[in-house]
Amino acid sequence: MTEASETAILTYLSTSTDAVIEDTFPWSAEQTLDHAAVVGAIKSLLADDYIIASNLSASFYTLTDEGQSILDNGAQEVLVLKALNEAGKLTLPELQDKVGKDVAQFGMGNCMKKKWVKKDGTDLVPLKKDDEVQDELQELLKTLADAGFAESALSDKVSLFSREDGFSEHSYDRPVDLSLCIFFHGIGCQRFET
Repeated sequence: MTEASETAILTYLSTSTDAVIEDTFPWSAEQTLDHAAVVGAIKSLLADDYIIASNLSASFYTLTDEGQSILDNGAQEVLVLKALNEAGKLTLPELQDKVGKDVAQFGMGNCMKKKWVKKDGTDLVPLKKDDEVQDELQELLKTLADAGFAESALSDKVSLFSREDGFSEHSYDRPVDLSLCIFFHGIGCQRFET
């Protein structure tokens, strides 16, 4: 992949004497190349004195896979409630088969805390109808997605975001994976960087 990236970079830069890659992150996307491979190729070309580069860094937030799933499908507790309302009642193994083990685990805990669901022997029975509850987490994610994931809006919200650092014009340090976590819908974490 690095060799293909090196070729693409050199080809692009050879198109004119004024050719410059202002920012490798969008350039990588335009060229359908992996950004990490492009950065690696740039470091290699820098070491061989084929190019001159300067650092440009930018940080942004993106949804994790879990966050995107909640944005697309709803929070775990809402998915659990919908499944129970569709069926009338389910055992835990039936619920896990219907919504998945992780969704069932987190969703059931939150449903029980909110008193949306009760246990009746081995069955789980809904106490609320779908239209009687609000998917606050999905609404929050929609708001944040529309706002562009501003850090101030996320500072005490949910553990469904990661921050990616895009380094441009050919410098790349290890990306910071920043998960922002809060006590919301039973998800409690702390901020960390790797």
